[in-house]
Amino acid sequence: MTLNRNTVIITLAAVLMLMAFACESIAAPSGQAVTQGGGDEPFTEVELIKGPVSPDGLQAIFATPDLGPGEQRVAVVLTSEKGLVRSPIATLTSYYYADGAVEGEMRDTAVALFRPFPLGTRGLYAAQMEFDSPGQWGLDIAVLDENANTLRAELLFDVPEQTEAPPNGAAATASASKTMATHSIEELTTGTLRDTDLYQISIADAVQSGMPTVIVMASPAFCTNAVCGPQVDVLSELKNDYKGKAHFIHVDFFDNPDEIQGDLTRARVSPTVLEWNLPSTEWSFVVNADGTIHRRFEGFAPIDELEDALLEALE
Repeated sequence: MTLNRNTVIITLAAVLMLMAFACESIAAPSGQAVTQGGGDEPFTEVELIKGPVSPDGLQAIFATPDLGPGEQRVAVVLTSEKGLVRSPIATLTSYYYADGAVEGEMRDTAVALFRPFPLGTRGLYAAQMEFDSPGQWGLDIAVLDENANTLRAELLFDVPEQTEAPPNGAAATASASKTMATHSIEELTTGTLRDTDLYQISIADAVQSGMPTVIVMASPAFCTNAVCGPQVDVLSELKNDYKGKAHFIHVDFFDNPDEIQGDLTRARVSPTVLEWNLPSTEWSFVVNADGTIHRRFEGFAPIDELEDALLEALE
């Protein structure tokens, strides 16, 4: 299947607009004002990027819009009128659109496994894909239904020259994130799971320690969209399995959990989130022992994905 840009040009315009809004409304480069959540303005949840409903009745929701050239983790959620699509595998095929091209050029194909979230309420498809050029790209997603019929969905998106959040291979930002040495647990997390082990060391100290580090930046209490999951619970489980072999750190997306009390108009985005220039609300990073980012995960990352990346960092 070749994606025809004319059939989804309106969707592409919406994608670009939403990506611009995401970058402006949550995080801003150093020295620029944060328009939402950093001061008196109320925080606004960024809308998800969605493809059109396909002739097969499927719609794709983009979980990883912060892409750049090179190998990247691509994750999507698929829905139908019956709800979440849970076919065991999906085939992802990427297409590149040269300037002015109507038809895309096929560039890469990957098989993505369905990754259920804990408790089975949500799930996504994730795979590593190569983007050899910045510009306009499309994604054709194919799954089999219960009768072995192929069903498809489409996405169009832009790949900039560089990512917003730090890329794989970059030095991890040595943020002086909060710890329990100076703050109470109520000041450190919005979640009801309060694993104090996740707040014992700052990112700055961890990435300079000579051990790998797994970092999650997310707000457990305000994880409500289709690509967000219980990432802190996963981090705690991974920590229990690899305690003493790596550092495990949670940084809440919001800087004032004890003041929010269910009202996001009171929320302030964490300075650490701003330092890392995160363009969306749930991120995980596996950092090598030398302090470089080994793998980055936008949206929910199931434990098997994080564990595979950690095992590579431990080698």
